[in-house]
Amino acid sequence: MTSVERRSIQAIDEIVAKPGEGKALLEDYLARYAPGARERGMMLEQILVSPPMWLDDQSNTLTFRWSLAGAGAWWQMRFVGGNDPAVAAWWAEVDTRAVSRRRFFAAAPGDIESLCDV
Repeated sequence: MTSVERRSIQAIDEIVAKPGEGKALLEDYLARYAPGARERGMMLEQILVSPPMWLDDQSNTLTFRWSLAGAGAWWQMRFVGGNDPAVAAWWAEVDTRAVSRRRFFAAAPGDIESLCDV
């Protein structure tokens, strides 16, 4: 278990870009969304692009894995992001450039009990 995984919550954003939008959407996510996410306590751990080439006539799936330092950081991120109109505007724009998107949260099995003890 790495220190990043220890008692952390993973936030995973999965965005299926419209055909030809993958690279530009990745660049915008990193330039416009990621700085605010970092200010909200999120730490970007990994970015994956599938398939591993930029497509003009098909969709790329962009996956971003963030970590948060426990339940308190998760609640802080949710509160601040949920009350920031810029965050809502960003995701509304993404919706016009994506086929679909989802965000889900996960943790290592051994961390669940300590994460639930808030």
